Amino acid sequence: MKIDTFSFRFGDTNGFMEWYRYNPAQGLWIDRFDGTMQAKRCQMTEEELEELEKVIRENKINEWNDFCKLDMCMCSGNSWTLHVTYKESNDEYIHAMGHSEGPEGVEKGKAALEAFFEKYL
Repeated sequence: MKIDTFSFRFGDTNGFMEWYRYNPAQGLWIDRFDGTMQAKRCQMTEEELEELEKVIRENKINEWNDFCKLDMCMCSGNSWTLHVTYKESNDEYIHAMGHSEGPEGVEKGKAALEAFFEKYL
């Protein structure tokens, strides 16, 4: 599968925020705030998009699809959203979100995505 669009956003109650997003028209946008704002805009090659898809499959991030669990009783905590669409099919996608909740492997998958995008900062 070839990625058409990608968005992963994460924030915590300490003020940390990161947002990685890609679409063919605008390229890659990265915003990260951890006390200092970091922002990057650039293009991604087909090979880099294939590498991102490999990270998604190897870390079973694709299995997060349709996860939606929000702990409404938790006033603080981590929140995240993930959206991925593919060029080949409107039926193949990943949409998931959580607040103080996550699917199995969410911390490992988040770390793998951060490691992938770190090279662009």
